[in-house]
Amino acid sequence: MNRDLGRLAVAAVMTLAPIVAAPAPASAEELRLVFDIPLNHPRVPYFTAMVDSVAKSTSGRLTLTANPGGTIYPGFASIEALKDGKAELTFVNAANLERLDPRFGFINLPFALDDTAMARPATRRGVVELLDNLAQKQELRVIGLMRGADQLFVFRDKRVATSADLKSLKIRVAGAGIYEEIMRRLSAEPVVLPIPEMKPAFARGALDGVFTSPGAWTSQLGMTAPKATHAPGLMMITYALVARKDAVERLPAADREALLAAARADITEGWERMEADDAAILKDMAAKGAAIVTVTDLKPWREAVSPVAATFSERFPDIWREFQVQIRPRGN
Repeated sequence: MNRDLGRLAVAAVMTLAPIVAAPAPASAEELRLVFDIPLNHPRVPYFTAMVDSVAKSTSGRLTLTANPGGTIYPGFASIEALKDGKAELTFVNAANLERLDPRFGFINLPFALDDTAMARPATRRGVVELLDNLAQKQELRVIGLMRGADQLFVFRDKRVATSADLKSLKIRVAGAGIYEEIMRRLSAEPVVLPIPEMKPAFARGALDGVFTSPGAWTSQLGMTAPKATHAPGLMMITYALVARKDAVERLPAADREALLAAARADITEGWERMEADDAAILKDMAAKGAAIVTVTDLKPWREAVSPVAATFSERFPDIWREFQVQIRPRGN
């Protein structure tokens, strides 16, 4: 995985060329893939694997070019890049989908999506299908879902042990909507920033803490933020692999299936491997001296944020019911 990450970093920094630069036949199709995740983030090798899979299975007929021209579209801007025809694919924090349609918020609800449910292949497929059904109303497709993380708070010098300790703190969140509601219910002040803006904002003291993934913690802040608090299950963030619907449909059938198969195998089905990656990161950060508080009494946290799901279920009962069907064990 480290070798893959190194290859991608060199390709992006030195040449800004396609992730896979193998010769392609004259009839090759190129899809532009944009994302704002830094190249040293531990999820990037999964992108590499997907791109490699597509190129190999299509014998070079279909290639994916990462952030062409070196242009980064942070946060919702990557969705706009698809809408404007500047790209065909994006990996985007699912929080940004709520700006298209608030019904997408089901994927961000507190104490909802979790690793137990997503360990079931049928649940993974069902959740992606639910997202995809909503996306198609926007002339988009959701063809894969990446485990972002079971989120945690990280701080420079604050020890947060209870939800009450978050009162009035400026906490970075990745997107508007459910993210913000969760922070407000915890009496914190949410500050919406995409990942490229998180590190400089933290460095200049504009934030008291960040709500983020182990991957972003280690790759962006490291031991400049040596204190962390993890309330298990509070929020599972995800990255959606979103495509322009017309870009997928115009592909020859074999190449379209190769793209969809790679998205499933290397992204959606990588969920448990990504969970293990995060556990290793937390272990490594602790070994370096980081202090990680794991909340054991989750009742106050659950009570504080319960209105978020209640409000969503009242506004969008059909989506709520469909989501519950997907995340509950079959037969219940």
